[in-house]
Amino acid sequence: MTRFGVVLISEDSTGAEWVARCRRAEALGYDVIAVPDHLNLLSPFPTAVLAAEATERAVIGTYVLNASFHRPALLARDVRTTAALIGERLELGLGTGYVEAEFAAAGLPFDAATRVGRLAELVGELDTLLGHKGPPLMIGGHGDRVLRLAARRAEIVSFTGAPYRPEYGRTALVTAGDLLGRVELVRAEAGTRQAGGPELNVLSKATVLTRNRRAGVAGLRRYAPDLTCEELLEVPTLFVGTPEQIAEQVRRDEERFGFSYVTVMDSAMEDFGKVIELLR
Repeated sequence: MTRFGVVLISEDSTGAEWVARCRRAEALGYDVIAVPDHLNLLSPFPTAVLAAEATERAVIGTYVLNASFHRPALLARDVRTTAALIGERLELGLGTGYVEAEFAAAGLPFDAATRVGRLAELVGELDTLLGHKGPPLMIGGHGDRVLRLAARRAEIVSFTGAPYRPEYGRTALVTAGDLLGRVELVRAEAGTRQAGGPELNVLSKATVLTRNRRAGVAGLRRYAPDLTCEELLEVPTLFVGTPEQIAEQVRRDEERFGFSYVTVMDSAMEDFGKVIELLR
């Protein structure tokens, strides 16, 4: 059965507001409540613990921790502490980070080689520090080095389908064909490392409920300025249509790409909840 997650944004949230959002996510049928790792938001581990206290069954994930922000020994302590407090509901997501301004604010280098190297180092150190007692590991990204690392080391590989594009100063979506190539890379690299291969996750940037799919996708061009409307309608990183059409897209994407775990952003929580209802 497909799992569904939502990345909840904690900016300016009070404790009561955060609890209410987490409970609403669980009521809508989300299997995973994920907390992000950005400097303008509340710290991920305290919000993860509160999310677990507020809910009953949802897995609590980090989507995703910026590897450059965390020293291995200190992160291992936070992971062990959180796991001790919330039990086996923790899912540890790691990535390279992609917001250049945050790296500047933290006094950290932003070049791709350093960021990927830092992620690889952190994964190796955590393996030593946590051993077999660590929570399931998710690694998210798009580039060759990150996805090869994920295929070799992670239980869950998350596809953002959006590499950093210097000409835009941010990430931008790739075509469905390009993303399928990323999936094939992971499958080839993973080989027979684990039965059935790693679980494949996709991060959706937006959900638009509409009966006019072309008009709906036209408002999402900012996510991929160089893609046509036809290409945008095909990518598994955007959901546009009626709940029934999107539910069918989720089924097609699982068959074509192997995505058995779908994560949406906070802004899509309510609308995508209507899709989850059709898929249960």
